[in-house]
Amino acid sequence: MVDGPKVYGDLTFVINLIMDFIILWATARLAGTKIIISRLTVASLLGAIYSVIYLFPSMAIWYCLPAKILFSCVILVLGLAPKDWQQFKKALLYFYVISFAAAGATMAVSYLLTAPEQGFKFSYLWLVAGAGFIILLGIYGEKHLLKRIVPDLLKFGVELRFGTRSCNGQGFLDTGNGLRDPLTNRPVVVAEYELIRKCLPEDFKQVLDVCQDENDILDGLSRSSWANRLRIIPFSSIGRRNGILVGIRADALLVNTGKSDVAHNNVVVGIYREKLSSDGSYQMLIPSEIMDNG
Repeated sequence: MVDGPKVYGDLTFVINLIMDFIILWATARLAGTKIIISRLTVASLLGAIYSVIYLFPSMAIWYCLPAKILFSCVILVLGLAPKDWQQFKKALLYFYVISFAAAGATMAVSYLLTAPEQGFKFSYLWLVAGAGFIILLGIYGEKHLLKRIVPDLLKFGVELRFGTRSCNGQGFLDTGNGLRDPLTNRPVVVAEYELIRKCLPEDFKQVLDVCQDENDILDGLSRSSWANRLRIIPFSSIGRRNGILVGIRADALLVNTGKSDVAHNNVVVGIYREKLSSDGSYQMLIPSEIMDNG
C-alpha cells in the first residue's frame, strides 16, 4: 500500500488563519468598510477552524457548496460588520473575486517557476506569492477598482420615452439616490437637462431656458402643454436643506443590462441643469431600486 500525502492540522490551521485574515482585510478595504482588527481576527480564527474540520471525513456534509457559501456570509458579517444589504453584497462580491484571483495568482507563479516535466508541486512559496498578491490588491487595487473597473460596471445604456420621442444616454447606478416622487412614492431617475431637452415640447423648454427663479419656473411649467406630466420633488443636500427639483413623468424607461432590458412605465425624471459627470461619461443617475424591481 502506498501512503497518501500527509496533511497536518496545525499547519492547515495557521495557513488558513493567515490567508483568511489577509483576504478579509483586502475585502474590507475594497468594500469601504471599517477595518477592525479584532473582528478580522475572530472571523479568521473561525475560518481556520472550519478548514481544519474539513480534514475529518465524517464532517464532509458541512462542505457542500451551499454550506461553504453560507459560511462565507457568516465570516463576512462577523469580520466586516456591513452596515446594510448593499454593502454586504459588495463585500461578498469582493471576497470571492479576491479569493479566486489569489488562487489564480498562486497557480500562475507555480506554472512560471516550475519545469513542465515536474508538474504541479505544492510549495509554501506559492502561498507567499498568493498572500503578497492579496496585500498588493488591497493596497493598490482600491483606487483602480473605484476609478476604473467599478464605475464601468455600474454604467448602463438607458432610454427614456416620452410619447413618440425617445432620449438615449448613459446611466450610473447610484445606491445613494433616495429621491422619491411624493405622489406615487416611486424612486426618481435624475437626468441632465441637455440629454432630455430634445424630447420636451417648445413651451416647456422655453421656460427652463429663460427662467432662473424657482417660482417663475414652476409658474411657467404649470401653464405649459405638459403640465400634466409635471412633478415637484423635494430634496436635501449639503448647504441646502429644503430644495426642490423639477421632475417630469416619462412614459417608459429602459435600462440595458447587457442581457436584457429592465423596463418601467411612468417613471418620474428629475431634471438637473448641470453636468452629473465631470468627464461626461454618464448623464443619468439610476436608483438601485429601479434595477432591483425590474
